Amino acid sequence: MFVVGTAGHIDHGKSALVRTHTGIDPDRLPEEKARGMTIDLGFAWLTLPSGDSVGIVDVPGHERFIKNMVAGVGAIDAVIFVIAADDGWMPQTSEHLDILKLLGIKTGLVALTKVDLVDSEYLEMQKKDIAARLAGSFLERAPIIPFSTRANIGKREIIAALQDILQRHITRITYDSPRLYIDRSFTIKGIGTVVTGTLIEGELRTGQEVEICPSGVRSRIRSLQTHKQSIQVAVPGSRVAVGITGLSTQEAPRGAALVYPGFFRPTDTIGVQLRVLPNIGLPVKNNEQAYFLLGTSITFGRIRLFEGAAVAPGGQALASIYLNDKICCRLADRFIIRRISPQMTIGGGIILDWNFGQLKLKKARQLQLLESRRNLDIASVVNTELIKDDKLDSSFLKLNSCFTSAQIDKYIADSVSVVQKGAAIADKSQYDKYIEPAIQALAEDHALRPWAPGMNIGDFSRKLRIPAWKASDIVNYLISTGKFAQISGLIKLAEHEPHLTPSQKQLSGKLFAILSASPLAAPSKKDFIAEDPAYEVVINFLRDKGELVELKGELLFTASDFAEISEKIVKLIGAEKKVTASRIKDYLNTTRKYIIPILERLDALEITKREGDFRVLGEKP
Repeated sequence: MFVVGTAGHIDHGKSALVRTHTGIDPDRLPEEKARGMTIDLGFAWLTLPSGDSVGIVDVPGHERFIKNMVAGVGAIDAVIFVIAADDGWMPQTSEHLDILKLLGIKTGLVALTKVDLVDSEYLEMQKKDIAARLAGSFLERAPIIPFSTRANIGKREIIAALQDILQRHITRITYDSPRLYIDRSFTIKGIGTVVTGTLIEGELRTGQEVEICPSGVRSRIRSLQTHKQSIQVAVPGSRVAVGITGLSTQEAPRGAALVYPGFFRPTDTIGVQLRVLPNIGLPVKNNEQAYFLLGTSITFGRIRLFEGAAVAPGGQALASIYLNDKICCRLADRFIIRRISPQMTIGGGIILDWNFGQLKLKKARQLQLLESRRNLDIASVVNTELIKDDKLDSSFLKLNSCFTSAQIDKYIADSVSVVQKGAAIADKSQYDKYIEPAIQALAEDHALRPWAPGMNIGDFSRKLRIPAWKASDIVNYLISTGKFAQISGLIKLAEHEPHLTPSQKQLSGKLFAILSASPLAAPSKKDFIAEDPAYEVVINFLRDKGELVELKGELLFTASDFAEISEKIVKLIGAEKKVTASRIKDYLNTTRKYIIPILERLDALEITKREGDFRVLGEKP
C-alpha cells in the first residue's frame, strides 16, 4: 500500500492526470468544479500491474492554498511532479519543489503535461530546462515523462515508472503507535463522525481505543475503509476513512492526529534544526513570527535563534520554536515555516527535541544539547534526556519518540553509560563521579576509626555532599561496583576489616583477664567505662565480633565463659528436669543480679524455657 502526491503550479494538469489514471475526479468541492481549480486536497486511487494499491493525493497549486498542499504531501511515499510543457517552470513549481525537499520526500517522477500544445523542438528545450532546474535535488535522476490527456500520451509510461519507483525505493519504519493526521472530518448519517487521512505509521484496527492528539480526548474505532472498501486492519501507507464513536467533528478536527493512547504528549515548544531557503530575499530574524506547518496542522510559531540576530537565505541554524497552539509530533518530524507577510515559504526543518519548553538549562547548555542531537541517534537522545533529568523514567523516552519501545529497552539494557533501577534510569557518569571521593572519604574514616565497621549513610552523604533524596540510589550503585560494601546499614570499603589499634588490643587483654578471673562477679560495662572511657569502643567491638556477651544490666562475659556457664545450667536441668532460678543461683554460687539476665538470655536462645517459677530445657538445649 503506497501513497503518491501530485505537486506543481496551478493549472498545469495535476487533477486531469489523476482523472486519466484513476477514473476518479479529485476535485470534490462544488467551488473547485465551478472554478476549474483544486482548492483543497483531492483523493483517488489505482492498482498497479504488480497488484499494489496506490492512493493518490491531489494538491492545490495556487499560492493561496500552499497550506493545503503541505498537508497533502507531508505523508506521501513519492511525488508526481507536474509541469506543463506550454508554460514550463513557474513560481509555484519552485515553491512546491522547495517544500518537497524540506519535507524529506526522496523519490518521484516528472510528468511533463500538455505536450500536445507544443512542437517537438520546444518540448526538448523544456526537458533540458527542467533537468537543469532539478539538478542537485531528489528528482535529479527522475524520469521526465511527456503526457497528454487529450492526445493519450504517456499514461502507460507513468504507470510503469511509478511501479518501478515504489518497488525499489520505499521503506517504512514500524512504530508502536499508529499516527494519522486528520485532513477531513465530517459526519455520515447512521455512522457518525468520520475522519480521513494518510496512515503514515503503525496499524489501525476496528474496536481499538484511540486518542485525538493534542486534545487527549479518547474514542474507539467503529469502522475502517480504504478506497471505499471496508477493512478490519489499516496498514501504513493507506488512505483511510475512520469511523469513530462518541466524538463530534469539532473534537476530531483537521490538523489533529489519531494515535494510540499513551504514546504521544502534545507540545507547544520544540527544539529544531532550521533550514532557510536560498531565494527568499530577506533573512529569517530572531524572534520572527511565522506560520508553522506539520502534518495537517497549521499554527503560528515564534522563532528563537541561539546564535546571531538572523539566518541568511540558504543558511541553517539551531533554534527553538514557541507555538501558539499545541501540536502532536514525533522526534525527526519535518515541518515547514511560511512568512506571514508577504506569504511565502521561507524554510523548514527537523524536530530534535519535542519537550523543549520543560528545559531548565542555560542557553549555552540548551544549544549544546541540540548540537549533540543533530543525527538523532538513540544514544544522543537518551543521554541528552538524562542531562535534562538525571533520574528519568524510561517510559518518558518512549513518548513522541522516533524509536520503538523495543529499541529503547535494548539500548538501556546494553548501554555501559546508563544505570537502570526498575523503570528509572540515570546517567552512569553522574554516579561514577562519586567513586573516587567515596574511596577517599572511607579510607580516611577507616584510618581514623579502624575498629568501626563503616560510616552511617547520613555522615557519608554529608561528607560527599549527596542530596538526601539521591543518597540511597548512589550508595546502591557504589556497592554494585564491588569496591564498597554495606554491613548492618553502614558503608565501608570492600577490603576493610574492622580491627583494634595496638593500645586497644592491650586494653582488650586486660578486659578478658578481669572477666575470666571471676565471671559471675565481674565488673559491669559501666564500671569498666568509668575506669577508662576507652573501654567502650573495645567492648562494643568485641561484642559485635561475638567474643564478648553483653546481657541486661550491662553485664559482660567472655564468649567462652558464657558457653561454660550455659553448659552447667543445661546439665543441672537435665539431671533434675526442672529447677528454680534460686536453685540455679545456689548451684553456680552467684547472685540474682547475674543469674536472672543469664536465664533471660538462655530463654531467648530457646536453650531453656520458663514454666511458672521453674526452668526446663528448651527446644535448643
